[in-house]
Amino acid sequence: MQRAPEPLAPAALELAARALAGGDALRALSLVGRTPGALGLALRGIAYAQLGDLVLARGALEQAGSTTDDARLLARVRAALVEVALGEGDPARAAGAARASADELARLGDARNAVSSPVARLERGGATRDADLFAIEDAARGELFLVDACRRLAIAGRARVPFARRPVLFTLLLELARAAPAPVPRDVLAARAFDARRINASHRGRLRVEIGRLRKLLDGLGAEPVATAAGYALASRREVAIVTPRTEDDATRVAILLGDGASWSAQRIAESAGISKRTAQRALGEVVTGGRAVRTGSGRNVRYQRPGTPIASRMLLLGLAPSVRQDEEGDPP
Repeated sequence: MQRAPEPLAPAALELAARALAGGDALRALSLVGRTPGALGLALRGIAYAQLGDLVLARGALEQAGSTTDDARLLARVRAALVEVALGEGDPARAAGAARASADELARLGDARNAVSSPVARLERGGATRDADLFAIEDAARGELFLVDACRRLAIAGRARVPFARRPVLFTLLLELARAAPAPVPRDVLAARAFDARRINASHRGRLRVEIGRLRKLLDGLGAEPVATAAGYALASRREVAIVTPRTEDDATRVAILLGDGASWSAQRIAESAGISKRTAQRALGEVVTGGRAVRTGSGRNVRYQRPGTPIASRMLLLGLAPSVRQDEEGDPP
């Protein structure tokens, strides 16, 4: 008869938690093994999440939550499940659960895990600030006309217009949104949209065409580009706000596009990011080298995609590491 695994010693659990805090998920898994204890299961779930296997992560975390009556550990498990949900989909959709989780953690005295980390920047009312999940949730509720430069979306209420495959139109929208309600000179818009140093009549004619396309695409969102004596301006019934990546380098933009989990060619990345194919290939090389993407295939069949779905903060339960021994022994934190 096979013996059930013995509960791990507090020291081993602490080592596993510290390994996770350092991003060493494989070492953490080797330490927790297949222990049936709730704390070990929680640590295993976080390790799986760090490795990008959200199915196993969710299973281990849900099992941990169902086998513990420790209120603080249960709150941490629920918070980790929010992080997994965030990795599986839209940040704004997960933010409501994250807010409830943060409130619960704060009530239980776990302040370290109740602070949400910035994931982007929010430009609103002439000011720019770091934006966490809750700020993104508030911005996407419908009170604003939101231009999301992380995922290349225009959001107004429940309506969403994707721009991932329309880089020129998105550049125009972003420039107009940043200046709104003030106008942007025509030649400035053309130079930025078409990446041209000297603007001629051909560029101006093309600009009129692209502005018309943008106006049609935004139909129904309560916002549109309008011609003025000085250029073009974004007229919107809602206040205009912008969500941008925390860094603007090409590699970051490429990594954001890969965030949908799909398989991308370098050409498609270039078109969606509004950069040249050579620039896209160079950025993809950086992303692959940094472990944020994998390269498969050869020749014309080369594709790039994200290796799993790492959770946003890598380890939301960082607070476990300093106090894991007391948690396991039942002493007060």
